[in-house]
Amino acid sequence: MGRLFWKFFFAFWLAWLTAGIGVGTIFWLRESQQQAERTNQPNGINVRHIASMVSVAANLLPRSGVAGLRDFIHALRQERFPPIYAVDDQDRELLGREVSAEILQQARTLYADGQYPDAIRMVSADDGHRYLLFVPSPENGFADNFRMALPPNPPDLLGLAGPGQRPPPDRDNRRPPPRTPPSPIAPILAGSVASLVFSALLAWYFARPIRNLRNAFHAVAQGRLDTRIGLGMGRRRDELSDLGRDFDHMAQQIGNLVGAQQHLLHDVSHELRSPLARIQAAIGLAQQQPEKLPATLERIERESQRISDLVGELLMLSRLEAGINKQTFELLNIADLLADIVEDVGFEAQQNGISLDYSGIGDVRGYCLPELLHRAVENVLRNAVQHCRRDGRVALAADFDRHNTRLRIRVDDTGPGVPDRDLTAIFQPFFRSGTPAKAQSTGLGLTIAQRAIEAHGGRIGAENREAGGLRVTIDIPFPSRQTS
Repeated sequence: MGRLFWKFFFAFWLAWLTAGIGVGTIFWLRESQQQAERTNQPNGINVRHIASMVSVAANLLPRSGVAGLRDFIHALRQERFPPIYAVDDQDRELLGREVSAEILQQARTLYADGQYPDAIRMVSADDGHRYLLFVPSPENGFADNFRMALPPNPPDLLGLAGPGQRPPPDRDNRRPPPRTPPSPIAPILAGSVASLVFSALLAWYFARPIRNLRNAFHAVAQGRLDTRIGLGMGRRRDELSDLGRDFDHMAQQIGNLVGAQQHLLHDVSHELRSPLARIQAAIGLAQQQPEKLPATLERIERESQRISDLVGELLMLSRLEAGINKQTFELLNIADLLADIVEDVGFEAQQNGISLDYSGIGDVRGYCLPELLHRAVENVLRNAVQHCRRDGRVALAADFDRHNTRLRIRVDDTGPGVPDRDLTAIFQPFFRSGTPAKAQSTGLGLTIAQRAIEAHGGRIGAENREAGGLRVTIDIPFPSRQTS
């Protein structure tokens, strides 16, 4: 497990643990409060309920008489309510239940003092007696006085029977034992374990793809450019999977570039070996046949020039591969540039009996890289002349699109053309399309042209003409062109 895993793990775990303890503490406090309220309010009856029951009994006695009150009190005994006692002026309880003299005296004293007028009532009945109605429960506020006045074996009117004392069988006097508030240790332990498991899973979920990326970068650094991690990301659809796909694309591009560089190095070595071998052969011939020295020196000069041209093309290609500074763009008359190129290539075309036609544009100025644009158009035009049949025709045409924002240059020749499968490959370094190499060709002309056009933000492409021959099209953006 890496350091990132443990960082994720402890961050998630502390977050889960803090949240769990906070929520658990809130619920525990709430439960404790509710338990305390239930303990202070046995059977769920509060002071207002007790006062209400005593008031109902007091109002019922004058209307329904002693019999109605007896039925009401008896009915309450069938439910979990504190008992209502009705004691007449001769100390007789209406249902015949035993009431200690101390409790009765306490009730009468509190009634006389008027301390609990709602919970202790005195009502006259139709049988000529006056009944004291009260509920000897902690809710009426004088439980402590009653507790001190209880006899050694009192009826458990207050639910306060001591050890060894048997409460009466009345359901009214039964009181459930107080419940101990639940301990918070078990919920905290359970929450801690759950947060530990979930934190570990989340940390593993986030750290695993990052660890795979690290291993993949290490593999690429060691030269294993075929390393891919897209499949190792699984079915996840997030930023980490996007990063994995970007890594695969990067590794593929690096592999392509390295492969292209290795292929270029091989081709350059081959291209340099041939003229060097011919130079060495010419030197040997000059040593053996001194009379042929002038012809031999001419051959050596020609091969040396070929090497010089090849090295110059390689330097230009290297410069283009390294990138071009956009600040070097200059305002240039495009028509003059094209006219100069046609004039330079025209001498070579005349020597081969090829007619060179040019339909240019008016004086138009635009920002470009003069040297690169000149090299690109010149290379395309010379390539057309070199591969055109003798006494053939090469045409160069330039115009702007209908929006006057893009310059289009077309070069047509009447040569043998190129197989359709090779129309893209001809822009690769030293590519041969099954035709014999021209003596004056370095094999890098169209490659440099493509890089130069791309440096201008344009594109170049080739297609076979229906009438025969090849057409190369150059498309360059000139949004700020000016007409003089």
